Amino acid sequence: MPYCGDEGYVQIGLVRLDVTSWTATETAEKAETTNTGSAGWREEIACIRFLEGSAEADFDPTEGPKVAPNIAAGDEVVMELHTGDSGQYNLTALIDRLRWTMPARDKITYSFDFSSQGEVTYTP
Repeated sequence: MPYCGDEGYVQIGLVRLDVTSWTATETAEKAETTNTGSAGWREEIACIRFLEGSAEADFDPTEGPKVAPNIAAGDEVVMELHTGDSGQYNLTALIDRLRWTMPARDKITYSFDFSSQGEVTYTP
């Protein structure tokens, strides 16, 4: 059954962020294992897995140069990515970058990119 994203949110520590969207991509780095016995075909093995993603929310000017929940680029945080009633991803994340967007004819938003540090788990 398909789910609607309107119940999803991001939680950092004890602070819930009602975001306009969040994304997460799981990746497995590969190691080259091609050798002279590979008959001219590339061979690789899966190695390190990690999760990278981003979230976007409405900007609150009372928060100042940092954003709720008071994060900055370079911070390591405990994060939950909620999908509503269907579950959540749990991880420790490094905040890679913060971005503010100020269109002339729309609301001001901020977004941040993150990458997992260690194991990522899913709780249904």
